[in-house]
Parts: sequence; C-alpha cells; structure tokens
Amino acid sequence: MTALAAGLGAGSAWGQAPAKPPILPILREFYVAPATADFSLSPNGKRVAVLHNKYTDRGVESWIDIVDAENPNQPPRSVSLGRQEATFVNWANDKRLLVWVIFDVTHKGYETETIVRVIALDDDGANPTVLFGNRGTSLEYIHNLGRVIDALPDDPDHVLMGAWEPLRGLPALYKVDVNSGDAVVLEYGVPRTSTWLTQKGVAMIRFDNDRSYGSRIMARAPGEADWKFVHFFRNDQDPEFSIFGPTDRPGVFLGAARKADEDKVSVREIELASLNMGPPLLTPANVDARGVWLDGRKQLMATTWTEDRKAYDFAEKAFAPHFAAMEKYFGPETSVDLREVDDARARYLGVASGPREPGLFFMYDRKSHAITELGNVHAHLTAPRLGAMHSLTVKTRDGASLRAYLTQPASGAPGPLVVMPHGGPEMRDDWGFDTWAQGLAAQGWWVLQVNFRGSGGYGLEFAKQGWRRWGERMQEDVEDATAQAVSQFKLDASKVAILGASYGGYAALMGAVRKPEAYKAVVSIAGVFDLVDMLRWERGHDETGPKYYYEFWRKRIGDPEADEAMLIQASPRRRAAEIKAPVLVMHGILDETVPVEQSRAMVKALTAAGRKVDYWEIPKEGHGAGSRNADRARLDRAVAFLKPLLA
Repeated sequence: MTALAAGLGAGSAWGQAPAKPPILPILREFYVAPATADFSLSPNGKRVAVLHNKYTDRGVESWIDIVDAENPNQPPRSVSLGRQEATFVNWANDKRLLVWVIFDVTHKGYETETIVRVIALDDDGANPTVLFGNRGTSLEYIHNLGRVIDALPDDPDHVLMGAWEPLRGLPALYKVDVNSGDAVVLEYGVPRTSTWLTQKGVAMIRFDNDRSYGSRIMARAPGEADWKFVHFFRNDQDPEFSIFGPTDRPGVFLGAARKADEDKVSVREIELASLNMGPPLLTPANVDARGVWLDGRKQLMATTWTEDRKAYDFAEKAFAPHFAAMEKYFGPETSVDLREVDDARARYLGVASGPREPGLFFMYDRKSHAITELGNVHAHLTAPRLGAMHSLTVKTRDGASLRAYLTQPASGAPGPLVVMPHGGPEMRDDWGFDTWAQGLAAQGWWVLQVNFRGSGGYGLEFAKQGWRRWGERMQEDVEDATAQAVSQFKLDASKVAILGASYGGYAALMGAVRKPEAYKAVVSIAGVFDLVDMLRWERGHDETGPKYYYEFWRKRIGDPEADEAMLIQASPRRRAAEIKAPVLVMHGILDETVPVEQSRAMVKALTAAGRKVDYWEIPKEGHGAGSRNADRARLDRAVAFLKPLLA
C-alpha cells in the first residue's frame, strides 16, 4: 500500500512510455475475478476492509485485509475466506463484517446456476454465520440471498434485506440479525416486486417489475397503509424520473426528474404524501443530472452528473478543494468515484478509473491530505498494455456538435477501425474503462463510440433530435464521426467494421444497408431489425393500462400503421439484399426486451438474399450477458469473426 500527499505536486506515473513494447492482453485477462473486488470503511473510520481474490491451482481463493486507517502503511491483518470468489464487503457495524460470496451449482439434468450468499463474521474472522441461516428452504431454493436494502445504522445488529420467500411464493422484506443470521419477514411485496427503498427502516418506495427492463415505482408515505403508483421507470434508457434515497425529513425522498417544460433532468426532493416535486437542487448546464452520493446515514453528500468524467456538487462546499486535489493526484486520464465516508467525515473511500485503469481503490484522509492506494481491480492490466482514449468533438454534416470517444490500440499505430454504437438509444457512452473497447483494441484495432443525436444524458431536446429519425439522422451522425476519425487519425478506411448490441445492433446492420461499401464486417447482438414487427410486438406485450412502453417507442420510432412506409425503409430486414459485408448475428434465446424472432427473421432474410451470415442463438441467455463468462463468450465470438476480415 502506498500513501502519498494529494495536491502537493505528486502526480500519477500512469501513461509513462515503457522501455519496450508491452505484451498485449488476451481476452481472458479482461474476465478474471477482480484482484481487489471491493472495500469498506468502518463507521468510526478506524479500519478499512479490503476484499481480494486470487487464482490458485485449486481455484479462486479470497481474503480480506483489515487496514488500520490511522496507520495505513502498517501491514494489514488478513482474514481468509477460503476457496470461493467474494464480490462485495461491507461493515455491518464497527466490529462485524458482511461478505458476499458467489459459487456455481450444477443440478443433475439442469444448467449451472450462480448462487449468492452473504456471510457475517467478526473482523478477525471469528463467529462466521450465513445470513438466512434459520430459513433452510430459502438457502436450498433461492439463488440470490444477497440484496441488502438498508444497513440500519441506528440498529447495528440488523440489516434489511429483500429476497423471494419460497413458502408464500412472494418477494419479502426481511430483518436479518448479523450475529445469528436469523431472518424475519417484515412485509411482502407483490409477485413482481424487485426491491424497496426505506426511511429509518420503514419501506416507503417499492419497485414492481413490468418487464425485464421496466418497473412501476410505488410509494407509501408515513402513516399510509396502501401503496400508490408514482411513475414508470425504464432501466434500458437514461430515465426521466428516478428515486435515489431518503432525506432527513419524514416522507421526503431525493430523486431526479424532468418536468414537462424542462429540457434537463434535475435532482430534486419528492414528497410522498402529495407526490409533489420540489425545485431543482442541481441542474447541470450541458447534461442531465445522474444521481446523488449519500453517506452511511443517508445524508446528502453531493449531487452528481457526467460530462466526460464524473462531476460533483458537494453539499459541503469546503470539501470541493479536497476533491480537486484527488483529481490532480490521479491525473486527467481518470475519473474519481467517491464511495464511502466515515461518520466523522474525516476519511473517504473512492475508486479512480479511466480508459487505461480498470479501477484503483484508495482512501483519502481529510486532515493529512494523504491518499492511500489500496489495490487494483486488475493489477495485471497496466496502462502501457491498454489503449488510450481520445475525446472527440464531431462536426456533423448539418453543423451539429457531438461527443465521441476513440480508443486506440496500445501501439497507437494507425490501422483498422471498429465502430461501436451504443444501445438504448437513449443511453450514452462516456470516458472510462470499457471491456469491449479494450478487448478490441488489444487486437490492434481502433474503436469508435459516438453519442449521436437521440442519445440520452444530454437533455430532452438532444434526444428528440433522434425521434422518428431511425435509419436516417442517427445513422448520419455515426457516419460523420467515422469519417472524421478516419481522416484525423489516418486510419485504414478499407478496413472498417461496425459492431453493436440492442439499438447498437440495429445501427450496425442499418449502417451496412446505408453504406454497403463502407464496412468489411458487421456484428449485431440482440438487435431490432424490423421496426414494424417490433412495434406491434411491443403493443401486444405491454400489460400497462396506458400502454406506457409501447407509447414510449411509438413516439420515438413511429406508428406501425400510420408510418409503415417510413418504418419499412428504416428496417434492415426489409433491405437485406442491399447489405454486402459478412454479418455475425448473436441473440439470447430468453431475451424479453427484443424477441429472438427479430434475429431469426433477419438471418432468414440475409440467407434468402444470398448474403454471408453467421448466427449464434445463445442458450439460457437474455438481452444482455448474465455473467462474466457469458460476456466473454460473446466477445470471443465477435473477435474470431472480425479477425480474418480486418487482417
């Protein structure tokens, strides 16, 4: 561990030129268990628990280092967790730790399932117990028993947790004793309840899933017995409405919302009894507000947003120079994400990450200004082995200005380009470590990510510039960014591929329709290929009374009847014969966001047109990859497909 003073001219050594060319990482190096997986600061600020994993000839082994926060350079006390992968650690109180462990179980005749359990133990490893230990049926049948809802800082012997209750067949909110492991049901949700938010240990917000990507937010103010509907929430787009956590005022929560006459999403208070929203607490000038940082007692520390890097507006303005010192120490290539603070607000934990740093865990001491580096997520992925990222301002053909990110291979040598439009489409890419971008860059390829008009995070007006412009303006923005990157960095225009997932999968194939000579290869994962069929499917599967999810898409894509001609023109399946490049299509058979029939029909159309197409229908997977191994399998398949075509 290294302790250095922040803000005193000591800079990070990242990015210095190596003496000889580095050995480029192979794909499996991006998917190993994190060497440092997590950390946590005790409420009194005296100790830091740092969670580690390592590979041995017997498998993954994990342990916790207990660091003396007052003397962080002293050797830590280590607590072995044995042969299992541990993912998270948290202090239940100043003595007792909670550790999340995962392991795979294969039942005869069934697929392998990942099991999540939480172990409580003293900080010297004594008195271990498994939470839910008194509920044998839950331990036997419920895969995930690791969702903590409230750490209950005023009740150090208990936490609130959410899990499926197998005897009643309903999700339940439990009060769990961290000493004995015993769990007691406090209340039940409805069959689709996914989680709760609480205030002083009382559930006041509930999320009920409608689909794999959407929830209904329900509320219950103090003194109310019944839950009432608040808003729909989508997790596959940047949300226009979200709730983060409680304030210190009864029945008042912090959230983010955009009112009807506003362009940007703002952080504001929401009063649960009336559902009235207060005035904006934060409205960034150029982007939507993204969230809040709360301390262990749910007190507001800061509101946050993302330009390129993560930015903070601190409730305590005097802390801003301390954060600036952290940013100076880690340098402009990184973004600092603050995670925890002790009760006295004397010590802070954070993670510094960037395109060439998957994550460096650190502690900051406010009095001494010292930064103690506690470990790296992937210490073997050093900066010289990874590709630097460039932030580009793209000028479009109609004069608009966009943000794009270009990752170069470690050598920096000009070469092939992989264009990687993001999903959503009302999501966005930002500055940071991206496993797929780095995995592709490790092949010697450049990787371009574009926040085209229609992306989320930049306000409603920016998003609306992509509405009803699928296959047109949104594609033009990707094309303009590609042309600028090729010209500015002298890349090989004869070796350009396009790859994307979800909306990005649509954009990849639509790009090949519009510019058949521009791409040597196309990779599309869980994409939409027939807009008319997709909209009709959405309408038929939307179980909400006002058809919220269908109307969301109808406004953004078009009406399947009134706009049918426009939508056919913007559907890759209907124009498969125009595609010239070889295509790889991947789709999880259990996808509930985009039905697998979209890919089956696209492959059928490409085959009928005599085009070269490779199809992988992924068993037991949904819209996204459900595990590290599943994501690696998709990237492996994409790289194997692209290599001969970009050689």
